[in-house]
Amino acid sequence: MWYIAKGLQVFGMIQVLGGLYIGFSQNDLAAELKIALIGVAVFGIGRLLEIKFGKP
Repeated sequence: MWYIAKGLQVFGMIQVLGGLYIGFSQNDLAAELKIALIGVAVFGIGRLLEIKFGKP
């Protein structure tokens, strides 16, 4: 379960960076915020799973 939590954290970080890229390249603040917040939520879920289940 720890590996799934770490995977979610990595995916969340990539999602946030993707949101920032879209915001800068397309000059679309709404899309940037939406994608970045989804990434933050995914990262948070991964972090909570890591805290709950601990290291492998």
